[in-house]
Amino acid sequence: MKKGNKKKDTKQSTPNIRTGVRDKFVTPVWLPWVVVAFLLILTWLLYKPSINNHFTNWDDKLYVLENNQVKQPVLQNVRYFFTHASAGNYHPLTMLSLSIDYKLAMKNSGIPGEAVEPDASYFHTTSLIFHLLNVMLVFAFIYRLSRKRLIVATVTTLLFAIHPMHVESVAWVSERKDVLYTFFFLAGLVVYMQYLEKKGWMRLLITGMLFLASLFSKPSAVVFPLILLSIDYFYDRKFTVGVILEKIPFIILSFIFGVITMTIQGHLAEVGLQVFTVFQRVMFASYGFFMYPYHLLLPLKLSAFYPYPNVTVSGSLPLIFYLSPFIAAGLIGLVVYSVRFTKVLGFGFLFYFLSIVLVLQFMPVGNAIMADRYAYISSIGLFFAFAWYLEQAFYSKNKFLRSIRWILTGVFLLYIIFLGTIMFKQSMVWKNSETLWTDVIAKYPTAYCAYENRGIYYVNQKNYDKAMTDFLAFVQIRQDNARVYNNLGNGYKLRGENEKAIAAYSKSIDLDSLDPKPRLNRAVIYSTSKQFYLAIKDYDKAIALNPAAMEIYISRSVMFRNMGRYEDAIVDLTRVIKSDPRNADYFLDRGYCYLMLKKRTEALADFEQCLALNPANGHANYNISAIYNELKDYHKAYQYAIKAKSLNYPVSESLLETLKRKGG
Repeated sequence: MKKGNKKKDTKQSTPNIRTGVRDKFVTPVWLPWVVVAFLLILTWLLYKPSINNHFTNWDDKLYVLENNQVKQPVLQNVRYFFTHASAGNYHPLTMLSLSIDYKLAMKNSGIPGEAVEPDASYFHTTSLIFHLLNVMLVFAFIYRLSRKRLIVATVTTLLFAIHPMHVESVAWVSERKDVLYTFFFLAGLVVYMQYLEKKGWMRLLITGMLFLASLFSKPSAVVFPLILLSIDYFYDRKFTVGVILEKIPFIILSFIFGVITMTIQGHLAEVGLQVFTVFQRVMFASYGFFMYPYHLLLPLKLSAFYPYPNVTVSGSLPLIFYLSPFIAAGLIGLVVYSVRFTKVLGFGFLFYFLSIVLVLQFMPVGNAIMADRYAYISSIGLFFAFAWYLEQAFYSKNKFLRSIRWILTGVFLLYIIFLGTIMFKQSMVWKNSETLWTDVIAKYPTAYCAYENRGIYYVNQKNYDKAMTDFLAFVQIRQDNARVYNNLGNGYKLRGENEKAIAAYSKSIDLDSLDPKPRLNRAVIYSTSKQFYLAIKDYDKAIALNPAAMEIYISRSVMFRNMGRYEDAIVDLTRVIKSDPRNADYFLDRGYCYLMLKKRTEALADFEQCLALNPANGHANYNISAIYNELKDYHKAYQYAIKAKSLNYPVSESLLETLKRKGG
């Protein structure tokens, strides 16, 4: 854009499509506000039922339910999250937002302690609020980008607000990072647009601060400087030294966060280059390049998980993947050709490509070939191009287009109803783990991870027969997967079939000798069957493989208590307490060990600490009563026994009578 916006548009600038009757229409100041209000209300109504969805077992445990750091005081977490990676990534603002939701949910639950699962509606509500804010920002960005074309901004925002592909980003608790980073990303673009209209270092500084906040929310924001350059291209800014220099701080930030992300995630990819050839990865990237737009146009088979295609023994893939590079090249050729006449389509595809290029599977990103969440921000570019040409068709002086413009309007409205219906149904898919993975299995029956995750859900629901059916289905698809044999062993253990469980755990260990989980699980069975020698061997090996896994020490301490090796149990529990000093149960268990060793002072200190953390622990009250009884302080013994009784701990009436009599 030329300074002052005074230069007449040319073929290479953003075209003026306001012709005929449209030129005489001046948008009232209040109308954009009414449009935004309508879009927000529509989005809220369609997404509102999803607020009652539950957590799923796909990363929600990693991010929230089993993330002890999220449960710590928020102010304490500020330093931690900004200096540590979490859930395999560096996104401190995302983790802080989840921590705040956790505190609000627990505060309003009315149930003390951390054993209770937080109310997921708090998390879903926050994500939906950020989506609504993003809807507002998309409108503000496109309204400015299109030079206040109301129809372009409205259509683009409407598609963004209710598109079914965006449900994953909004309805999945673990994808908080998506809606959060997009919020800061879009806010940065809006401020940058203001900077282009009226220069000033303060606006550029605010743009940079919003960019930094976006990076702190999700590393995908590293493409922000490239998006700024694409806007410069669309606005016909000459790429002078000054234009390049103003982007240098943004590029430096992108580089820093790129290095951080690569360092953290470099070893986490489940599908590596050693599995697929370079040519196959080019095919996968090409496939994703045109499949995202296809799904945006026709969202008919959306799934939470899109598995990689099966490769035959000879290394062949389905035909579509061999055609993909040519289809992608054809699309790119059409876009490049269109630039001769207008920059709209070129900018839209450039915005899309730059926003999604990092997840097109040129390099491994997880174990899925594509994911709906990657279209959340990248889709804006394609929606913008579509909206621009829809408006151009509506106001065209072409007789044919003018004769069918109301038909086009009707078709578009029917399409919006179609999208809204699919979106509403898709949000219900995320109701819980069962509905989520059942939907994946229905669409991709060979997606073995869906059977595994649904089986784990059934285990947690104590529906062991259904769980075993899913685990066995997993084995039929992948006989070489160590993890499924571990889950299969868990299923057998819960059904009391210990011999089969041990065999399954042993198979898992044979397939992956570096995984401590099957060794821990096998050790538990050996311990309960009093095969202590074998149990100790497995515990020791599991600890050698993962010395930081506190659950191994906890489990081994139980075995040591059952063996009467209380001093060894104390060593393990002390290590666990250092790792998590806010868990009352650990002090209760260690206090019991001290009590059995007749170390009453240490035992009393642990039981009192247990009560400080959880005053409603009847067992700790009873044990303190027992200690004071041995110390002949019958008055205190009676008081703690009464407290234990009030907390439903089984205290005999005869003991109470005796303590009351002796205590005066």
